[in-house]
Amino acid sequence: MDHEIRAVAYGSTRRLILEPVVDLHVHYYTDDYVSAILSADTIKTYRRGDGRLVAKWISGVALTVVDPHPGPAERVEMMDELGIETQVLSVPSPNAYFLAPEPAEQLARNVNHQFAEISRGHPGRFESLAMLPLHDVDRSLGVLEYSLHELGQKGAMILSNVNGTPLDDPGFEPFWEAANDMDLLVYVHPTVPDAPHHDENALAIAVGFFSETTLLVARLAYSGVFERYPRIRWVFSHLGGTLPLVLTRLDSYWRQFEDCRERAPKPPTVYARNLVFDTASKHGPAVQCAIDTLGMDRLVFGSDYPHVPGGTGPYLEALQPFVASSAQRSDVLAGRARRLLSGERI
Repeated sequence: MDHEIRAVAYGSTRRLILEPVVDLHVHYYTDDYVSAILSADTIKTYRRGDGRLVAKWISGVALTVVDPHPGPAERVEMMDELGIETQVLSVPSPNAYFLAPEPAEQLARNVNHQFAEISRGHPGRFESLAMLPLHDVDRSLGVLEYSLHELGQKGAMILSNVNGTPLDDPGFEPFWEAANDMDLLVYVHPTVPDAPHHDENALAIAVGFFSETTLLVARLAYSGVFERYPRIRWVFSHLGGTLPLVLTRLDSYWRQFEDCRERAPKPPTVYARNLVFDTASKHGPAVQCAIDTLGMDRLVFGSDYPHVPGGTGPYLEALQPFVASSAQRSDVLAGRARRLLSGERI
């Protein structure tokens, strides 16, 4: 694949010198999934002026879906233009959590099957992460087992809370135990917070998503989930939300408050060294802050395609100044993602 590629940014074309890319943060909405969103009593939908379907759930905007939705053929064309070797498909907020457990399981199995069909139809171009009805742990474990061993999915995408319940709640311990035994790739995507003051101005998705990721990493650290289940291979979205700005602050309060240390023998910074974060940001200073705080060696490429206008190109452009060496480019843009998908720890 040609390493001199085109990065399409808001209608303009410029050339960048980049390695082939594995995009770990990519979303795909099947027709069945969109139909479930449209028919759900718990979700309010409307069409934006640009044709996107907007879904409001719990505290505000949880999802915007491009319409018409880019299918495999359109994606492959774009991927070839930009040098993207593989997209890793997943379903973010609201995942299957907006349905009762039984129909949520049925929807998850349906979507996972369709993802597997896309992968089989385009070898090497698409992989996927399993969708799980995590508000029912037993059902989720059944779906996960089938998705990994029968469908060949590479891990699971879950949300930062489950209908308002934080992921360090004791009810999820059986899931973490199983995930730890499996060395599971767990990709955590933010969702709407179970909190007021996010409904207007799309604040749930604009601000709440980032605070959700930051809050979750803090909770998983302080509650001892990271300590008890060290074999889980965690990936968090969007440079960790605002985590790069507050990570040392979390360490400070770990030292100051005894209850922060009751289940976490190490400060949050130590646990963060074993986490992975995707680079889904177009803001260069934010990328720089994540590199300085989390480390270049903890980053993998992600673009949040197809949610943000401009597509994948601007995310490659934002990252370009920070990957000076060929080894850095290879690791961030593809190498680490390939290793994660093959079952390795990074």
